[in-house]
Parts: sequence; C-alpha cells; structure tokens
Amino acid sequence: QDIPSVVSKIANEKLLLIDWNIYTNPDHNYVCQDFGKAFYSSLETGLDLFRKYKEVHFLYPEYTQHPPETIDFFKKFCHDYGFKCEVLTDSKKYDFQKGVAYVSVSDRVLGSLLEQCKIKDLEPGVDLGILSYNETPMKEFIYKGISVVSTDFKALGTKAAEFIMNDQPMQQYIETKLLVRESL
Repeated sequence: QDIPSVVSKIANEKLLLIDWNIYTNPDHNYVCQDFGKAFYSSLETGLDLFRKYKEVHFLYPEYTQHPPETIDFFKKFCHDYGFKCEVLTDSKKYDFQKGVAYVSVSDRVLGSLLEQCKIKDLEPGVDLGILSYNETPMKEFIYKGISVVSTDFKALGTKAAEFIMNDQPMQQYIETKLLVRESL
C-alpha cells in the first residue's frame, strides 16, 4: 500500500521497476514478467500434459509474495479447459496425492513436495505432475528435471542494463515460457 507514495518520490527517468510491474504510474519505466496472460499462455502450451491428471492444484503458501494475479489466470485456465482445480494456501496441510498435477510458486514447497514423493513412492511425471515457477539451474537436474514456467531472467537483466546505459525510457515485458521436463 505504501509503494506508490514511496516510488513517486523517485524521478521517473531514474526509476526502473524490475520483474513485477506494480502499476504505480503508467509513465514509470519497467522491464517485467507478466504474471497473468503470459502465465495462462504458458499453461496452454502444456495442455496435453495436464490432461494426464484428474485435478490440477495451485500451491500458494501463506508466506509467499508471488503476485496474486497468477491465481486468477490459473483458475481461468482450469475453467476454460475443464480441469477440476483447487488453490491450496495452508502449507502445513499440504498432502500430495497421486493423479494430481501441482503448480508451485515456492521452492520451499517444491522441496516438501519432492520429499513427500520420496516417502510415498510417487514418481513425478508418472504418478503426479509438478510444475514449478521460475527456472533455476538445479531444476534441470532434480528428479530427472522439474518442469518450469519462467521468464528469461538473463533477458530481464540485459534490458535493465540497456536502460542504464542508453538513458532511454523503457516499458517492456519479457516473455514467459513453459519449459517441459519429466516432472510433468
């Protein structure tokens, strides 16, 4: 709630919002990822993979700062394509089940999910699906690879550097894509 008043004190030509456009002022400079429509489009590219599961659950733990608009587009995707879905927010009650695809916005929750897979002898990509938010180097190697929906963080950084070097206004979204690995 305080962000707009604090950010408004910074001269627009010296301000670049990075990663999440908090919509403080339409004239602000930004280089961001789209947590709404681009997320929805990424899910669409994996439509056939999601159809392997009886339900799709969005793991949105109580401690996350992930943009909530992602939940709206997750629900829209599930509604538009006929998936039974739930948004689970109480991380203490997560009980991962066979036949469900899980979308996780938290690496801490991803760790818990993988731990339960090991304990319950559930194979990611076979018994249940896992889609994690944001690519990290380790996700390529964990459990034969964790599927991710992610923006290109290198491109995000490159554009931020261009803003600094070129001293030109910037309002740009960086593409968000689904990277499929064996967990989905």
